[in-house]
Amino acid sequence: MPRKKERLTPRGQAFAWWEARISERHYVGPKSELPGGRALGVLRDEELIAETPGGWAWVVLGRDAPDGDRALRHNYWSLVQVLLAEYAPAEVCRVSAVRLLAGDMTLPEVLQVRHGANRSRHRTEVASGAEVALEPDDLLAEGVVEPGTVQAGSVTLPVTSPERTLVQLTAGDISHNRDLVLSWLRSLVVARLALDAAYAASPRHVLLARVGHLAEDVGNRRLAEQIKSVLTAYQRHHVSRSDTGVGSELVVPAYITSSASTRDPGQDRLQARLTRGAEVVRDVMSAAAAELSSWSLSKVLGVARASKVEDTYHSTTIEGYRITRDEVRAVIEGRPYDGRSPGEIERMMALKGYSRAFDRTLELIEEALNGAGPELSESLIFDLYLELWGPSIDEGIVSTADMRSWRTSPVFIRGSRYVPPGPEKVASYMTQLVTQMNGLDVDPLTRCVLTHWGFVHIHPFMDGNGRLARLLMNYVLAGSGLPWTTIRAEQRAVYFAALDRVHTDDEFIPFAEFIRGAIEHAVGTHSGGRDPERWTTSSGRT
Repeated sequence: MPRKKERLTPRGQAFAWWEARISERHYVGPKSELPGGRALGVLRDEELIAETPGGWAWVVLGRDAPDGDRALRHNYWSLVQVLLAEYAPAEVCRVSAVRLLAGDMTLPEVLQVRHGANRSRHRTEVASGAEVALEPDDLLAEGVVEPGTVQAGSVTLPVTSPERTLVQLTAGDISHNRDLVLSWLRSLVVARLALDAAYAASPRHVLLARVGHLAEDVGNRRLAEQIKSVLTAYQRHHVSRSDTGVGSELVVPAYITSSASTRDPGQDRLQARLTRGAEVVRDVMSAAAAELSSWSLSKVLGVARASKVEDTYHSTTIEGYRITRDEVRAVIEGRPYDGRSPGEIERMMALKGYSRAFDRTLELIEEALNGAGPELSESLIFDLYLELWGPSIDEGIVSTADMRSWRTSPVFIRGSRYVPPGPEKVASYMTQLVTQMNGLDVDPLTRCVLTHWGFVHIHPFMDGNGRLARLLMNYVLAGSGLPWTTIRAEQRAVYFAALDRVHTDDEFIPFAEFIRGAIEHAVGTHSGGRDPERWTTSSGRT
């Protein structure tokens, strides 16, 4: 007689469900896929899943890292994919569509979505502070239009076509996201037949005329002529600039069009942000830059060498390594570390790598001071990156394949809504950064701020970006005859928050003030001009 199949307890059911999702790499799903009854309670009690606010979807958690909100944010676009499938046909629309079409995967506070599932109009949360605004759309419901698609990392999302987006953008959409929309319009290419069909389905004369005027102002003559042709075919009434607000309320700033378009909206936007950033940061730095004078080569190098232990400790600690100053001194002095655990070896290699990259930066600073000043290059960056990770390569902690090129996978910044550009964009963005930084006619303080921000904004490597950004910042500073400047570990929260404001809101001032304060502290410490223990800035640091 065959044996009856043993029935699992609720706990057994919960763990069997969880293990199946892990083995299948099925980490995100809708509420309907969750087990019922007491098994679901076990998943919650054991922190094996994180559920979205409202419980409409879930994310599998690892046993060693049950950080629910972080998991929801890390899987944001996968969760959006689940939500859109529930409301299909649905598409990301308006300015949210522009962001995705321009390659910006930053988590928005509000994601705009149109759907044809029903007449429901409401908001739902994906994670704390990240909502989706759902609006009904008759054209989707009736099958008159079909969503396009865009890739958000490994996730394919339905998104409004560029042609239909052009007839959806309101004056508020554009004014609140002006630089994003203008950068997108600069290089946008659409098909006339598709634009004609989009307008015929939703004939919004003033909205499209407004976009046409802006396309003309940013130099996209082809798009401007296409829009004009469509409007003429459907309407006899001419819509003037004053009717659309272009030239009065909506003005194209000079930094958007100051350089030729790269034909990539994301790169055009980076170019504009760096140009605008130079103007803003220069104003913040002007007084400090006027007071500083260049130091001699011997003093610059002497101050840098005297800062090595503290700089290595703080720059490495900022990135989450748990180290002591004694360990830093041991590595720098070459004392043995045999017999340590794998975790300790990894930490020691990180310290040893930073020590080597620090020394190589000093060599580059000396070359800059003996020559025409600091100049960035992609080969210089790879040189420092190899020094940073060389000891870890020797110990087999890091693969040599990781050293050969820019990153080849998506990355995420913990605790931030900002998502760096996809790996396919990194090479062109780095070329843009290097070229633009070398061509800026600004003081070294302004250049060091933009170099630091631009590097971490692109995040060209899988790991080590923060440490390299701070080394490059000091290459620019000390290579211009200014003191080596250390960002201290206890400033980590303020430092990261200031960086995040530039990433997500284009607010350069807090980060510029932060770096200015750190530079003034370094000057005061090594010149006797002020008490290094008593320095503050308007960012509220002490």
